[in-house]
Amino acid sequence: MKLARILLASSLGVLTASVVTVASPLLSVDSTQGIPGSTVNVAINYTTDTNLTGIQFDLLFNTNYLQWGPPIRGNALSDQFLGTNLIAPGQFRVLAISFVSTPISNGVVVYMPFTIAINAPDHDEPLTFTNVVATGAAAEEVALPTSSGILAVVVPPRITGITPTNSGVMHLALIGSPGRNYIIQATTNLAAPQWLSFSNVLSGGNPVFDDATATNFPVRFYRAQVAQ
Repeated sequence: MKLARILLASSLGVLTASVVTVASPLLSVDSTQGIPGSTVNVAINYTTDTNLTGIQFDLLFNTNYLQWGPPIRGNALSDQFLGTNLIAPGQFRVLAISFVSTPISNGVVVYMPFTIAINAPDHDEPLTFTNVVATGAAAEEVALPTSSGILAVVVPPRITGITPTNSGVMHLALIGSPGRNYIIQATTNLAAPQWLSFSNVLSGGNPVFDDATATNFPVRFYRAQVAQ
């Protein structure tokens, strides 16, 4: 219970304890991407070779285009109590602690769901840590470095024109965003589509694509997707 009191008290005041430096622990945000209107589960990862039994941190995010959802317990936790709370707009607190000193494993502590606003522009949303506290089995504070992440908001590309050439090649013009990558997919049946991806990866604000195999099909439909 001493360990529990120390970590829970740190939510309200300043935690004072001796700091023990250990080899290569890290708390990190898994950078990922999503399109406007989607919900993305962002993994908060923990890696270490020491025996931490409690972690507390605040995750900072921008509320202009991101709406948080209830965190999902990760595989790094076993018997640990998981407490979460929005303590301020754009500041979400997570507390994971074992009352019987069970170490937190390497893996995902929590998945943080973020819903991206439907009107969000193409941009990168930083996700950063603050107020990080970690403790070992003897209730000692342990230094825990962190690594921030990015939730890339990627607006899907739009096909602005499809033009057949004299040789039968189908020429596609697109509008995208600089710095993003896209792929083209095609199908011959929209009622029960089986979308096949071309191997070409397109990039830039105005990418183009030529389908030299278009003459092999009586009809073909195209769509542009964000490359994963």
